Amino acid sequence: MSKQHHSASVSPDGFIGFWQRKWETITLYFSRGLVLVIGIIVAIVGGWLISQYLDGRKERSTEKLAQAMKIAEANLISDQEKDVEQNEEVPRFKTSKERQDGVLKVLGELDKDFASTPAALRAVLLKAGVAYDQGKYPEAEALYRRFVDAKPRELALVLVAQEGIGLCAEARGDFAAAQAAFTASTSGDLFKERAQWNQARVYAKQGNKAKAVEIYKEMLAKGDPKSSLRDDIQNRLSQLEQ
Repeated sequence: MSKQHHSASVSPDGFIGFWQRKWETITLYFSRGLVLVIGIIVAIVGGWLISQYLDGRKERSTEKLAQAMKIAEANLISDQEKDVEQNEEVPRFKTSKERQDGVLKVLGELDKDFASTPAALRAVLLKAGVAYDQGKYPEAEALYRRFVDAKPRELALVLVAQEGIGLCAEARGDFAAAQAAFTASTSGDLFKERAQWNQARVYAKQGNKAKAVEIYKEMLAKGDPKSSLRDDIQNRLSQLEQ
C-alpha cells in the first residue's frame, strides 16, 4: 500500500513541471561537477525520465534518481532560517557536505535496490559529480570511465563523462590526459564550444598562450554571439594578450 501511495504522489505531470522549472534556472556552463551533470540530465534526459516512469521497477528507480537530483539542487538552510519544516522526500541541509551525503545516501539505495536499471547507470554520473566536488578526483575519474565503458545510448551524457575525465586529469595536473579527454568530447557539434573552451584553458595553464589565444579568437569569430561563454572568453583573451 505504501509503495502505491508513494508512486501516486509523483505523477508524470509533476515530473515534467519540475524539470521544466529546473531548466529555466540551470545553464550548461557550470564548472561544478554535480551541477553540470544535473543540468545535462535535465536538458537531455527529461523525456527519458518520463518514459521510464511508466514501467514498474523502472518507475521506482526513476523516482529514486529524481529524488537524488532534487536533493542535490535544494537550497541550503541559511543562518536566518529557523524551524525549517523538513520534507521527508527532499530534506534540506545546512552545509554542502551534508547535502552531498544526502545525495549519496539516496543513490546508494538506488544502487542497492535497482542496480540493473538504466536509472542506476545514470546515477553513476551523479556519484562522479559529487566525488569531483569533494576533490576526490581519482574516484570521480573512475566513475566517469565506468559510465563511458557502459556505452549508454545518450551521446550527450557520454560527452559529459568525457569532460569529467578531462576535468579530473586537469585537477591532478595531467594536462596531456586532460587535452585527450577534452578532444574526445568534441564529437559532433553538441559540446564543441565547451570542449574548445576547456582546451584553451588548459593550453593557457601549460604556458602555450599562443594556442589558447588562437582557439579563443576562433570561438569568438565563429561561435554563437549569444553563447553563455562569450563574456568569459573575452575576459580570458584580454588577460592573455596583456
